[in-house]
Amino acid sequence: MGAGSSFVALLRKFWAGRTPGPPKSDDEAGEDHYQVFVDDHFHYQDESHRYLDGAFPTYDEAVERCRAIVDGDLEHAFKPGFTAEDLFEKYSFFGLDPFIKTAPDRRVDPPFSAWNYAKERCEILARATPPES
Repeated sequence: MGAGSSFVALLRKFWAGRTPGPPKSDDEAGEDHYQVFVDDHFHYQDESHRYLDGAFPTYDEAVERCRAIVDGDLEHAFKPGFTAEDLFEKYSFFGLDPFIKTAPDRRVDPPFSAWNYAKERCEILARATPPES
């Protein structure tokens, strides 16, 4: 398999489950599903970069997917020697920001916060990796 084929396979894996195009409105959130949408901090408040990552039958599954998105982003961004503050700063400028939409009568309070989860994970990742010598 050539380099071009590997790149195409990587792109297919990356985009699997993502729905390009404009997101559904709150009214179309799906009464029987919890939908995970993803914004990114680099394009703050630019909904044209938002995408639907997937729909999940339970809130817990949607939260699990959101956490996986943040975890993958942080693990990719982490460099040896980063402090929790370094990693969170990078996340706050460039990271993915998943959130959950559902019908109003199915909302969970408080909602999942990628920002708060990322802060917790930055502390854990920084503690788990010894500093560079």
